[in-house]
Amino acid sequence: MTDRLGFYVNLDKCVGCRTCEAACDQTWETPIDVSFRKVGTLEAGDFPDVTQLFMSLSCNHCDMPACASACPTGAYTKRDDGIVLVDQDVCIGCKMCTFACPYGAPQYDKKLGKVSKCNMCAPIVDEGGIPACVESCPYDALDWGPMDELYRRHPTAQREAPFFPDIDITRPNILFDLPAELPDDLRRVDGTDRLAESREG
Repeated sequence: MTDRLGFYVNLDKCVGCRTCEAACDQTWETPIDVSFRKVGTLEAGDFPDVTQLFMSLSCNHCDMPACASACPTGAYTKRDDGIVLVDQDVCIGCKMCTFACPYGAPQYDKKLGKVSKCNMCAPIVDEGGIPACVESCPYDALDWGPMDELYRRHPTAQREAPFFPDIDITRPNILFDLPAELPDDLRRVDGTDRLAESREG
């Protein structure tokens, strides 16, 4: 356990409404082709007997951020509370971070020729608020805070989820609550392969 800040996602509660996406985009006024948080769809079964799960993901503010390791200009920094930031004034738009991150968190802004990503709403957090995505979720599917507190608030949460990359790569600060039973034929539909999306363009 750690005092690093992280996110919590409950796949049993998320209905795929994408309110978190909209709140993030509105808060940070991101371009239409840039989104710091995305809701992916997992599906099982065949029509008409189909099961769907939704997974809301953004930057995981990893203990060992691959984006920072790959950046040749030192544009990435990690705060004492674990939030990973990218300085666009230092970024040269080489996109090395977008290839290195297994979660597709860094987003390339074609208009600016720079990379940006989720900053866990650091300016809001620093003023005592909470990230826009968490605050906006109408079903309490998202939570946020120090990892040790998240473990206490969500005792059934776990570090891994279906199709989520190996956590040993970067040690992401995220927890998941999953349904009691997962279908054997669960498959990705959209939004869960964020790495591929981040490489486009």
